[in-house]
Amino acid sequence: MPARFPRTRAFFMENRVTKLLALLLAIMTVYAIQRITNQLEDFEIPIVVEVDDGVAVLRQDAKTAYITCRGSLDDLRRLDIRQLRCVVSPKETGVAGGERVPIGPRNVQGWSRGVQIIKVSPDVVVVDFDREIEKLVGVAKPETVGKPLLGKAEVDYDPKIVRIRGPLSKLEDRNILRTEPINVEDAVDSFTKRVKVLSEGESDVWEIEPAEVTVRVSIVTKAINKEWKQIPVLAVVSTECGRNFKFSPEVVDVSLLGSPQAVTRVKDSDISVFVDCVGIATNGVFKMAASVHLPPGINVSAAVEPPLIEVTVNPISATPNATQQDTPTETPKVAPTLETENDQPQD
Repeated sequence: MPARFPRTRAFFMENRVTKLLALLLAIMTVYAIQRITNQLEDFEIPIVVEVDDGVAVLRQDAKTAYITCRGSLDDLRRLDIRQLRCVVSPKETGVAGGERVPIGPRNVQGWSRGVQIIKVSPDVVVVDFDREIEKLVGVAKPETVGKPLLGKAEVDYDPKIVRIRGPLSKLEDRNILRTEPINVEDAVDSFTKRVKVLSEGESDVWEIEPAEVTVRVSIVTKAINKEWKQIPVLAVVSTECGRNFKFSPEVVDVSLLGSPQAVTRVKDSDISVFVDCVGIATNGVFKMAASVHLPPGINVSAAVEPPLIEVTVNPISATPNATQQDTPTETPKVAPTLETENDQPQD
């Protein structure tokens, strides 16, 4: 042993600084690994009370529990909080004043491997019970909040009857339930939305099926009618057209039907009446429908009086002077066809 002591002493004395740094590094590594693998994190999870058929939970003094979990950082990140719940099963359901049901880590469900539940708070939940009933109740017409930009909102919904299940003392006198309100502030178009059926703050002891209703909101605007008189009829022709077009009548009346907002946007200069003459390949007399052209985005219904125009077609070369005098037409550089804005206003 004495012969070996100098070698041991020499081992520790040589490269002391390097060996000391290596020792410190090892200690820090162990500490870091310990911190990573022993993280603590708290979660709030629901308390679920399981009861037998025919028994309902009337009230419980705690609806949620706080749990402390231990595990590695990766294990805690993989934990699905939505799956966590504290499930208790009371042994007696007829205790006066409520049953005190203990809660512990064994009652927590939904945690994954690698995570340890080390604490649950509270450790006791007091539960009162009642007889469970099931019945059909009506759903009140959803209320609206705010005003549409124009017109009024009309509401229809489905279903109008739902099934509820819960404590006798809470549901015996219930015959109708309300829904969440519908916001129609500045609404322009009709829409459909699903809203929750409300249980007046006691959803923790009620079951509602279905829990939502589908609401259809129709934005109804009052339509107005406005007329424009003596609008000249113009022709839509191809650029290589060599014919003269004469209309009878040469001017027509135009009426627009739509919401006040849309109709009042239309100016006199916005309205043009055209007859599509691109498809006329021969001379003669034809009956053609007149179309109203409006600026884009004007959602109105347009009508022309008379709706049919008598079109007389002659070659330009045959009567050049008459062409200039008799034809109140333009040969505009426009697209071959122009369509009437035919979108109907909402009822």
